[in-house]
Amino acid sequence: MYEVYALKYAERDTTKCQFFYREASHDPLTLHYFVWLILGGPHPVLVDTGFLEDDARARHIRNYVSPAAMVERAGIKRGDVPMALITHLHYDHWAGHSLFPEAQYWIQGEEVAFWTGPFGSTPAFRGSANVDALARLVSLNYANRIRVVEGDREVLPGIRVHRVGGHTAGLQIVSVKTARGTVVLTSDASHFYHNVETRQPVQIITSLPEMLTAFETIHELAGAEKLIVAGHDPQVADRFKRVDDGIVKIA
Repeated sequence: MYEVYALKYAERDTTKCQFFYREASHDPLTLHYFVWLILGGPHPVLVDTGFLEDDARARHIRNYVSPAAMVERAGIKRGDVPMALITHLHYDHWAGHSLFPEAQYWIQGEEVAFWTGPFGSTPAFRGSANVDALARLVSLNYANRIRVVEGDREVLPGIRVHRVGGHTAGLQIVSVKTARGTVVLTSDASHFYHNVETRQPVQIITSLPEMLTAFETIHELAGAEKLIVAGHDPQVADRFKRVDDGIVKIA
């Protein structure tokens, strides 16, 4: 059976009104930044790659630790990760790809098309992009290190990606069969537990109906065990088991 770990590598403060859709409250809100590691199969599987120190400085993100250092703290060398499932191409999920030199990156085709098409560069979306990291999609593709996925797909027995969209055009979430039940790594389909539990979206949206539908998909995949892992919520460390500094075992 697989084991799933959330690895926290940075954090940032904001307010609820800047983050949640049609939210009036100015109450403070702290985001934790994670990558996720799946062990127990034929090889480690990484979900997302985080970002580099340049983004941390430019975006005033604090307590940054390299995602690769966190993976190695969890016992896996960065060069021993052959597969990374990229939930979407926002800077905080994609810009750290160079940290994992042997990985092949699994990305939804709709996501690649969006960020290389007419809308990604518009003011509504470009703030979430690391342009240099997006440009690397071409050279990585020609090096056979991009695996374009269309829709739902089994990655390994017991690990699936599910295209949900909503937050971005080709956002995918990941389900993992474990001894405790199905873990659902929501990434930014649900930044916080507040999103999926109250059905309140965030403000960065390509399709509001798809974002709302994604909440229902998350609950359906999780089943009775509700092993739901929100993408940026500090509560992840409270709802599951801390095993080391910045490392939380989900199941």
